[in-house]
Amino acid sequence: MAAPKRRRIPVSIDMTPMVDIAFLLLIFFMTTTQFKKPEEVEVQIPSSHSIVKLPANGMIVITVTKKSDIFMTTEDAAIDYANGLSEITAGQRIARGKKFTAEKIPPTIHQLQIKRLVNRVVLKADKDAPYSTIESIMETLQKNDLNIVNLVTDIEDERAVALDLSGEGTGTAK
Repeated sequence: MAAPKRRRIPVSIDMTPMVDIAFLLLIFFMTTTQFKKPEEVEVQIPSSHSIVKLPANGMIVITVTKKSDIFMTTEDAAIDYANGLSEITAGQRIARGKKFTAEKIPPTIHQLQIKRLVNRVVLKADKDAPYSTIESIMETLQKNDLNIVNLVTDIEDERAVALDLSGEGTGTAK
């Protein structure tokens, strides 16, 4: 005689805790993500072959525009405003970058270094910016013992450089 089959009890898994955890993780990552701060001014940087990654934090960026305007920013808008790198004009809610002269750059950088907010100086200049402005900035930094300066450039396409050197694609006759 065959044994009677036992009836299976249906298993149900409550998905509510898993959905709660998924939403908590989503909220956590949304609140802790740091987005790149928008640029103060648009500059077209020159190209080069060198590839060195800049750190995500601890740097101050000196930006030089075509018109020889000089701006300094860090990666955090709150730090910029608190340390006089940006200002809020009347009737606006957003802090805008403040223009600097080459002579005012080193004291500001030293102040940020004392507060341990900056440990690297980065120079980002427009490719059409006057060289005299860049030279005066670098001389001023050197006089104030800020000798290590990184220059921001765009990565040049290796193939395009090879074509230009060989004379192909430039419209010149061989």
